[in-house]
Order: sequence, then C-alpha cells, then structure tokens
Amino acid sequence: MAARVAPRGIGIAVAGFLDSGRTCLAYNPNLPWLEHFPLKQHLAEKFALPIELEIDSNAACIAEYRFGFNQTPARFLCITAGTGMGVGMTINGDLLRFAYGCMGDPGHIIVDASGPACSCGGRGCAEAIISAPALAERYRVATLRDVIIAAEAGKPAAIEILSEAGHALGIAAASLAHIFFPDQIAIAGGLSAAGHLLMEPLEASFQQVASHHARSQTKISRAFLGPNATLIGASWPFWAK
Repeated sequence: MAARVAPRGIGIAVAGFLDSGRTCLAYNPNLPWLEHFPLKQHLAEKFALPIELEIDSNAACIAEYRFGFNQTPARFLCITAGTGMGVGMTINGDLLRFAYGCMGDPGHIIVDASGPACSCGGRGCAEAIISAPALAERYRVATLRDVIIAAEAGKPAAIEILSEAGHALGIAAASLAHIFFPDQIAIAGGLSAAGHLLMEPLEASFQQVASHHARSQTKISRAFLGPNATLIGASWPFWAK
C-alpha cells in the first residue's frame, strides 16, 4: 500500500484580477458577487492549510511551460480559451505580472470593432467572440463540448462556428505576437479540445495577418496539457516547497 502524503496546501485558480496581496478577486465582470470576498482567508480557515490564489491564465501558462515542451522557450505566451479568454506569459520561466497579478487583460483585445458587445463593456473583444458561452449560444446548445461533438460528427454549422472562432483567435494571437514577441504561443482551455477544427483556421488567420517577423519567429501550437493546464498549474506555488 502506498504511503499517504499530507497535502502541502491548496492552490486555487480564479478568473479575473487579484488584489496586490493575491488574497481575493479584485475584478471580474462575470463574477461580481465574488469580488473583494476574502477568499484566501476563508479557505485557509476552512481547511487549515496554506492557500495560494492564482489567476487561471497564469496557472495554465506556468503548467504548460513546465510540462508542455521538451525545450522551454525564453518568451512563452499561453492563450486559455474556454469560459472566457485569458492570456499568461513567462519570461525565462517567470510569470509576467505588471497589473493585478497578471499581464493585464489581453483576452479583451479587439479583433472586430463591429463585433458583439462584451460583458466587460467593450465591443468586438476576442473573448466575446470565442468564449464557450458565445459559441454554444450560436449553435443553440448547452455547452461548447456539444458544439465540438457536432463538428467532429461533420455538422457543417458547428464546423463553421469553430472555424470562425479559430479565425478570430488567429487575429488575436497575431496582435499579441506583435506586442510581446513570444517565441511560442500555445492554445489551452476547453476550446483547444476542438483540435484541428480550431487550429487550422487559427494558423491560417495568423499567417494572413501577422507581420513578417511574427510569422518567422513565433510558433503556434495546441497546448500539450489542453483543457487540464489550468487545473495542473493551480498547484504550482507548492511545486518547489
């Protein structure tokens, strides 16, 4: 029988922005009821264990950087597309943080100025176009997984929806490549489960709109850990302890 190992602590990945001490959710237009709730303190008291909060896109990024590549890129950018769209980046293995514990809110980069209104108050954001709820609503089903299953079964409307999502995501990736000059971009999150149905139009879109430098210097791939990247990365503060 294997020996039981006591847990070192609990890592929690949350969507949105964290306060400066990473103790609570500071802002998320989709989760206003959780803003400023003392989440870290509450969980520490409930479980009597160390608690670490991390932004979900950062968690996915650090997990993919650590476990997704044989050769770790110096500048690595991870796009997590699922319920929303998050972006994390590592520079030589260190997470990039310059606003609210993360790299701002690149998931709301504008890809279509005449596009749909977004919950953030903007219009035409990448998240408003490629998020799981938006894609499921367009296909009139309950979940993104339903859209992917239909596309894998050859349903033209579902394939077209994923293709359009890939196209928009390729534009977003090109814009981010121009700003941050990553060596590698990985696509994680629930939408990455669409595989080639998403990645082929994404890569075609990226090649169409990206600069010569971005096309020659930035590699794009599906995340090795896929939808599990965020879950695995939530525990990263305890990896080295």
